[in-house]
This record gives sequence, structure tokens and C-alpha cells, in this order.
Amino acid sequence: MRHIGLVMLAILVPFAVFGAPEITAQVLEVLDGATILVRVEDVPPGVGLRPGASERVRYIGVQLPGRPEEAELARALNGALVEGRRVFLELDEKIRDEAGRLLAYVFLDKTGKLLVNAILVSTDLVGFGPVAGASRYDHVFSYLDRVPATKPTLVCPAVYSWSEAGRHVGEMACVEGPVASVGTSRSGDVFLNLGKPYPDPGRFTLFIPARHVGKFEAAFGARFWNNLLGRTVRALGEIRLYQGVPEIQLSDPSNLVIP
Repeated sequence: MRHIGLVMLAILVPFAVFGAPEITAQVLEVLDGATILVRVEDVPPGVGLRPGASERVRYIGVQLPGRPEEAELARALNGALVEGRRVFLELDEKIRDEAGRLLAYVFLDKTGKLLVNAILVSTDLVGFGPVAGASRYDHVFSYLDRVPATKPTLVCPAVYSWSEAGRHVGEMACVEGPVASVGTSRSGDVFLNLGKPYPDPGRFTLFIPARHVGKFEAAFGARFWNNLLGRTVRALGEIRLYQGVPEIQLSDPSNLVIP
């Protein structure tokens, strides 16, 4: 995960163009990585919020990870940023989502320079999720979601075949092998299964979370995974086990080589 302090410094400039946020609120509880419970304090006339009222606030433009362990990390990151703090809210044209939550850009400062939504999207943990009717900062969120903090090269500390990589869980290494099957989840995750097809437990999986798929399509072409069957690929990352199957989770197309 990228260093929060550096991310804050990187986004100081773009948000002052719309003026300072006008709603002040006290954070009562962090509900998840993109939702907080607040008590509204100061509200300008005509906004339709009542001072003293409690509101569930959903961050505009923040797409949470699907895996429970990553979702919990996102909640912890959100808590580190806003828990117990006074925050400053800016609304867009769409005020509430289908669940009745207040949609907002949440700032840490009243001048409108430290945008929590952008800090979260700038990390490798969460992604950018557009919200129809609330697009004021979409160009910024999209940029932050697609520009990596570093430009890694495929320098391999070690190289393992797909069949032996499972014996090296916890190592940072390159794994290579033929793509035996590909798949996608309902949420848009992409799975490249090396050596053996899904659901064979002996396979090795390259997992690309939905929030990063756009970057890979930009590098390799739209729905590039449909052209990979039978081709040998190489990927760099930490070898992990997920439900007994070894895998590498990819967030940067520079860590995937498709010959």
C-alpha cells in the first residue's frame, strides 16, 4: 500500500478549484472503507440537512475490494484517516444513494485540499467507482487509480514453474506457465489459471481484482484474457494461498509478461 503522507502531498492542489466544503460534521463511527456515520454540525441554508442529525455518509467515487480481508483493511485505513475527527463535506448533484446514504466528498480540512475519497483511491487497496449524477472529481479519481506510485520492472528474485510455486508460499518471485483456463467473476475480477483449468485444485492462479482490470486492458487490449489460452505467461508478485490454491494477485500490468 502506498504511503498515505505522500498521497496527501500529491493531491493538495486539484480540489481548491470548486471552493471550500460548506458542511461540517463530526465522525461518530467508521462503518466500512467508504462509509462513515457522522453528526451534522454546520450546514449552509438550502442544503436540506439538519444540524445535530446523524447521517450515514458514503464516499463518492470509492469502490471497495470484494475480498473480506481486503475490505477490512480498507475499513482500517478509513478509520486511520477520519475516526473521531471533524470532517468537511461537499455534495454533488446526486445527494443520496439507493440505500438513503448521503453521498459526499469528505475533506480533512475546511479549505478543501485534503480529500479522503482521493487518498483512498490513490492506494492499491481500493479503486475508482463512478457514481451517476456525482462526477465532479471523476477525472481526478480516474487518474489517481491508474497511475502507479512506482514503475516496477519484471526483475525476478526467483523463477518458479506453476507446478512448483505452491511450495514457495510467502516468497516474492516470478511464476510462469501456460494458461489452461480463464474466468471472470460477477464483480469483474479476472482469473488466469496456469497449468490446470479451474476448478482443479492443482492449478496456479493469477488474480486481477476488478478495480485494476482497466489498467491491464489499457496495456494488453480489451478482454485480453480471452486470447491467452495455451500461451505461457510470467507474473511477478508474492505467492499466496487462497482457499488452498496458490496464487499471485496482480495490481500493475508491468508485473505481467505476455509473449
